[in-house]
Amino acid sequence: MIIKLIDRVSVLLSLVSRGLLLVLVVAMLYEVVARYVFNASTIWAFDLSYMATGAAFILGVAWTARIDGHVRVDFLSQRLPVRMSRAINAAVYLGMVAPIMACMTWYGWRRAARALTSGEVETVSIWAPKMWPFYSVIAVGLTIFTLQVVVQGIRFLQGENASGEQR
Repeated sequence: MIIKLIDRVSVLLSLVSRGLLLVLVVAMLYEVVARYVFNASTIWAFDLSYMATGAAFILGVAWTARIDGHVRVDFLSQRLPVRMSRAINAAVYLGMVAPIMACMTWYGWRRAARALTSGEVETVSIWAPKMWPFYSVIAVGLTIFTLQVVVQGIRFLQGENASGEQR
């Protein structure tokens, strides 16, 4: 079923996200040692740090939605009947969050395509890496997050999710 596939991809991307955090730690440790021990800083550490951090964040956000780990203010939904709370959550997920994320996803893919066709490079450092791989990762993360939001909205409609309920 497509819902299970989206859940699995969310989990897979969360594992990639965790791996990117390890890459970030190793790269920053290498940079510190290179700079302060050998007086030879790298030209790629800054770019790698923000790209790994951004990619780790965006690839983990769908999994966080899957486990209902995002911060929410649910003092109101706790006081409503469960069916009404689920209906409101479904409406918010499917009627507001999903369309907004779909627009962001569309823009993300356009940005990645433009960077690929133009050969865009980062201009902040002298390393000047190509930007399309980074933008593509962002677009993939946004795509899966958007799909996961739709899945969560469907779960609210089906009564499978009950955020704000006493567990």
